[in-house]
Amino acid sequence: MVEVPEMHTLVARAAGRRHVLEGLIACIPDDYWERRAFNDSWTAVDHLRHVATVDRMIVELATAAQKPQEILWLGNTQDALELESKRLELMDGLAHQGIQRLVQAMQAAREAVVEALLVLPQTVLDQKIHVAGILTPWGEPHPFPLRTYLASWAEHDKEHEASIRLAIETNPDVTMLTLATRQARVAQNR
Repeated sequence: MVEVPEMHTLVARAAGRRHVLEGLIACIPDDYWERRAFNDSWTAVDHLRHVATVDRMIVELATAAQKPQEILWLGNTQDALELESKRLELMDGLAHQGIQRLVQAMQAAREAVVEALLVLPQTVLDQKIHVAGILTPWGEPHPFPLRTYLASWAEHDKEHEASIRLAIETNPDVTMLTLATRQARVAQNR
């Protein structure tokens, strides 16, 4: 199969974003990963877990897009709660992994998604996809071309890089510091 130039461009853009994110990850001290920005429910490491797992859904989407079917849904679900549950389940699978292992998972997932995307035929890029929870003003599922979704995927790392930067710039919560101190004392007295 001939590589589609548009896909090559998207993959190259995503690679650039990934390079910047990996550079940031390499600079963050270990004790900063549990920080979170004030307006964010995820810690910096939660964002990293998400980035390490989200490409799996893109591989599934690229595979499904090549099979004839009526409607294509991200995560193969029309239910927004189920889609979020799938995302969290993927993240939970890496819950007890260290940063280096998360980076390795991130790199392996990216290799798989690049392989899946570079073989997509041009005609598939016009196929409409749906993402559960994204609706028109009339409450109907809002379809958009696969190429549009993949263009946003190429920028995905940038969003989480920004969130990680905000999290690590946020001073730790005093309550969390107190809790960590108590836990350290208990562990020391054992």
